[in-house]
Amino acid sequence: MPTNIGDLLALDAEAVRAGVNVMAHMNAADLGRPTPCAGWTLRDLLSHMAAQHRGFAAAAKGGGGQQVWQPRPEEPDPAAACRAAAGQVLTAFAEPGVLERSFLLPEIHPERTFPGHLAVGFHLLDNVVHAWDVARSLEVPVELGPRLLDAALAVARAVPDGPARSAPASAFAPRLPCAQADPHGTPLNEILRLLGRHPAWPEPAPPVVWPLRTDRLRIDLFTPGDVDAMYAYQRLPEVARYLYRPPHTRERSAQVIDEVAHGSPWTQAGDRLVLAVRRARSPEPIGEIVLKLDDPRARQVEIGWVFHPRHGGKGYATEAASAVAAAAFRTLGAHRLFARLDTRNDASTRVCERLGMRREAHLVENDHDGTDWSSEYVYGILARELAGRR
Repeated sequence: MPTNIGDLLALDAEAVRAGVNVMAHMNAADLGRPTPCAGWTLRDLLSHMAAQHRGFAAAAKGGGGQQVWQPRPEEPDPAAACRAAAGQVLTAFAEPGVLERSFLLPEIHPERTFPGHLAVGFHLLDNVVHAWDVARSLEVPVELGPRLLDAALAVARAVPDGPARSAPASAFAPRLPCAQADPHGTPLNEILRLLGRHPAWPEPAPPVVWPLRTDRLRIDLFTPGDVDAMYAYQRLPEVARYLYRPPHTRERSAQVIDEVAHGSPWTQAGDRLVLAVRRARSPEPIGEIVLKLDDPRARQVEIGWVFHPRHGGKGYATEAASAVAAAAFRTLGAHRLFARLDTRNDASTRVCERLGMRREAHLVENDHDGTDWSSEYVYGILARELAGRR
């Protein structure tokens, strides 16, 4: 971070103006372009940037409740709204003594306040990265000076890594491997890798690196040694009841593991990943999360889960599904994630709602198991909605 207080404010203003200048290259037809922010179009990104500017401006004046940080996707001209919000934050940061104030930043912590110099540093880093995001989306260059990049790099290196970065509420994706050993050796590339972005975007992102880890769980591919653990829950009638199929035989569990143990391509409709969920200190799977690529062009991905009933009521399904949902959006490129579940499956309904998913449909008696009719809920969430929950 720059040691001179005036430098920090000047560099933040440089970062904001870099983003504004890049927007000059766009028009309304560009709003649907993809961006390096997984699942976000350029419209989504500009709405987010405007919300951040408004939130930091309010926080600088002693306000900044959660509502002011909310994006406004209905804005008819999100670029104009973003430019106006940029003016608001520059005006707010120009007030005397702003770096000595305490900032309430509810997107980082709902109650804790942050010293002004730290808050401005956060804003600076956000704007360096988002200026690059917009430029990459528009396929134009962005002007980021060396002193600005040095300041942003110092902040990026201080952003903690770990399991929390895989959660939907995280501001940044997990660091990419070899962040500080980038072959191109530029500060900007190191910043991007530290914050989970691939400097060569839109080249394909690296595959999900297994295992995913949360505070209590490890999520990875099944192995041949997991057959008995899978069979232990897949054979139970109360588990199969909501899966619209008979309970597994041990032979069927072995067959499934043989099919999924090496992962799957992720290019065609029907491709799927079946992931074992294990407690951090135990190798035995307690359940599974399944991702299925439903529509590659529209990036529609279905998620499902199955857990042994003896591990119910501990939050494992929500914790695991949250981490896998984040990976589906950030690394696998999903635009919309959806779940289909029997309306009688109260436990799965609760998981969907804890993930912030919206009930999109109630299909009445849409399936018959040979004896009874069953009905189905469809829950869904978009990438920008999951990211917006931070």
